[in-house]
Amino acid sequence: MTVVDRRPGPRPRTGPTRRTVSVSGRDVTVLRGGTGMALLYLHGLCDIHAVGPVDQWTPLLARLAASFDVLAPALPGYDASTGLEDFDDVEDYVWHLVDLCRELGLAEVAVVGNSLGGWFATELALRHPDLVARLVLLAPVGVHVRGVEVPPFFGAVAPRGIGGAGEARRLLFADPDGAVALGALPDVMTTEQQLLWFSGLAGAARLGWKAPHFQNRKLTERLGRVAVPALVVRGRDDLLVPEEAGRVWATMPGARLLEIPDAGHCLALEHPALADEVAGFLVGPD
Repeated sequence: MTVVDRRPGPRPRTGPTRRTVSVSGRDVTVLRGGTGMALLYLHGLCDIHAVGPVDQWTPLLARLAASFDVLAPALPGYDASTGLEDFDDVEDYVWHLVDLCRELGLAEVAVVGNSLGGWFATELALRHPDLVARLVLLAPVGVHVRGVEVPPFFGAVAPRGIGGAGEARRLLFADPDGAVALGALPDVMTTEQQLLWFSGLAGAARLGWKAPHFQNRKLTERLGRVAVPALVVRGRDDLLVPEEAGRVWATMPGARLLEIPDAGHCLALEHPALADEVAGFLVGPD
């Protein structure tokens, strides 16, 4: 199925509430809003909590909040979430998410993970399937494909005195000069935008800096053990999740792969109408 509707779509009557919860002594910023069944959203590299405004939904989440009770925590190092120095490997992130779900009263919850959040969502479902009812992965990083190279993320997003954020946009967006890309990563950022973006990069670097960047060979070997229904969505122009990686993700039992034309890694920002496909999967038959 091809998603081509790029209209902003309906927004919930009110925006999200922003609060801080304590998880194992660390502060976690959580945005929450909407009505319906609970949906845990784990954000990506260029997403809510990484690009502003900090107190508003992205268009995708606004659409989802029209049908779901959306909870969107900031991962360690992002936004105002603390304790990044305590995280050394993916196990630390999984246990953090387990404790967070308990703090938020979530069990058998629908989980949508975007980019980096897709990696963590899969690791959570792999180890604690009792916490995850259904899994949606939007442009997920995390798998390793032998012989397939991806562009260096941190080289592209490094601060540029000349040229602004153009290289980062070319890596992350199908239309790097379009309004969505320029709105997320403008060449001239405000102080607030810089703090949000570069603190998020520090959070991403904690696990993604070392080679192979944003890839986990063990996860790749264990995908066959993921027992929850899953929808994997990949942009056809995604440079960080190449076609070969999409095929690997589709090897999860019960997984369905959906590819979106004219979409890069930030397909959640460029294609908010994906919310309709996500919602249909989450409430659909087993």
